[in-house]
Amino acid sequence: MSAENLKSIKSRMGWQVGLQAATLLAVGGVSGSVRDQTEIIRDSLDSLQSETIEGFNSVNDAINSLEASLISGIEDIKWYLGSIDDKLGKLIGLIEYPQATESTEQFKIGMELYKQEFYLKALKCFESSVDKNPLNLNAKTGLYLTRKQLKKNKNYEILIEIIRLTGGNFLYHTKATNEILENSTNYFINFCFGELLEAKEYKIIIDNYENEISGFSKEHLAIKLKYINALVLSGKTYDQYLDEVLTEGQLEKLMVFFKYEENNKYVVSFLEKVVDFIKKRLPPSEYLKENNKQTIVEKKAAYFKKMLDNDVKTLMQLGFFETSLSKKVKALKTFYDAAKSAPEQLKIAQNLKKTNQANLKIIETIKNPKFFNEPNEFCLDAQKEIISETNKNITKYKQKIKSSLKKEVNLLDKIISEFDSGYPKLEKDSTESCQIVRTFVSNIDDLKKVISLEKIFTK
Repeated sequence: MSAENLKSIKSRMGWQVGLQAATLLAVGGVSGSVRDQTEIIRDSLDSLQSETIEGFNSVNDAINSLEASLISGIEDIKWYLGSIDDKLGKLIGLIEYPQATESTEQFKIGMELYKQEFYLKALKCFESSVDKNPLNLNAKTGLYLTRKQLKKNKNYEILIEIIRLTGGNFLYHTKATNEILENSTNYFINFCFGELLEAKEYKIIIDNYENEISGFSKEHLAIKLKYINALVLSGKTYDQYLDEVLTEGQLEKLMVFFKYEENNKYVVSFLEKVVDFIKKRLPPSEYLKENNKQTIVEKKAAYFKKMLDNDVKTLMQLGFFETSLSKKVKALKTFYDAAKSAPEQLKIAQNLKKTNQANLKIIETIKNPKFFNEPNEFCLDAQKEIISETNKNITKYKQKIKSSLKKEVNLLDKIISEFDSGYPKLEKDSTESCQIVRTFVSNIDDLKKVISLEKIFTK
């Protein structure tokens, strides 16, 4: 593998990401209501470009990056590299045919010709390879891509054929494990879906996803996201799948690896629906609308709610974290509930402190009892012993109660003070819930107008 191949990969990936960003900019320009959303998605694309594209320094890094990537429009690069590089071939499930078969020989010759851009000669080799083995899906892929390079009339029947053949024993020639079979199946389906998506053949994608492919392929993230993409762009119902993506914490992948179309009326509707879906799944927080906040946790919860209500960027960033939606909602509910109960808990602590302070004063007024004068001198020693023991027990009791009350007052002082600076550990709170609330409080700066969502939702 040469540096030229590495440069080609970077260039192609960068071009695809740049194209997505440019389309998003146009979509945001058409509709102001989704401009903030498109900015967030473009930020994620920029991060992807710097970390994934510019970040790798070797072909091995590039291969690993390609294997994990969901970027639309680079499936042919995966096929190309996977067909000539053993490592990527194993990673994405491209299985070479036995050396002795004529189909394999023609395929390898075709690949070399394709590599050198002799597309007409490569076409003949791929046609010969497919003719000798109609189950050679690598050769069928090469045949499709070569025709595409030659700008021949696009016939997507070959893509449909590849998808359907993955449902049978197309690896009959190898001792394939279930893992290899699933990897290979998913790779070829994902390749075909990517090409069909680029060609706007959404109905073909939808029909094949729903009626042809196996359950494990339907759950393969790259395939599933392309199917949702096709549903959106063709105006079909996708609410169920959007809900699943949110629940699974995969929203960022859906939004970043989405094929946006500037003039597709369903794109703006989709972006608006994403925001609406997130909002509807957030826990209720009406009690945070009041302005007379006493405690830090109330003030920060109110600011957080305000940002989620009015700032689409914050809402989208919340949805983008891979933590499942149920965990995010649970954490938010814990935070909001703590804010809701804070005034009452503060009042309880203040009243209890006053009560304990009053009891301390009462204890100080307790005096030792007075005893009658014992006229019988034979009982004087016994009376003295009783008086001494009684006074000793009273003093001991007073000291114990005073110590307990002072300790309680100090603890209540700490709780009251922590309501002014953070969030205290209350008896009603578990260690986990207290930590959740404190994480929110410490990462929300309502004065500087900064929320560190990464620290709140990323473990």
